[in-house]
Amino acid sequence: MIKKISFISATIIQVLFVISAFALQFLSKKKMGVMRHFVYYNKKIETIYNMPFLINAVSFIVLIIIILTAIVFFYFLKSKIYNNKYMMFLNISLFVLGILFIIFLRMFSRESLLAYYYMALIFFIVYIAELIKTSFYYLFIKKSKKY
Repeated sequence: MIKKISFISATIIQVLFVISAFALQFLSKKKMGVMRHFVYYNKKIETIYNMPFLINAVSFIVLIIIILTAIVFFYFLKSKIYNNKYMMFLNISLFVLGILFIIFLRMFSRESLLAYYYMALIFFIVYIAELIKTSFYYLFIKKSKKY
């Protein structure tokens, strides 16, 4: 019961994060103060960090996670022991979120979206939360199948 409540609450928090990312982008188009804030912090972030390298590194890490997710998905698909529909759903969602995140990183830029760095950070947090959620569920399945 606690597992189910924690997974549902984590999913709700992820959805709220995604909604907040789109709200930030909406506000950056409508409110001048928010627009100025993003312009200032985008310049500040770019002077402190090498953002193209960080974007490429995050894309590479997410790509590795996608490949591992595909391998785990096919392992679960072949395995009769671990054939669990919720685990399949978590693997598919992890795969799809990773593909969408890489598409977002490659398709958009700071010039097209003022809240690009904030949105990328929020989407990365959502993706890592999904990875943690999938990993915990895998550990719960593995632990319950041993006994």
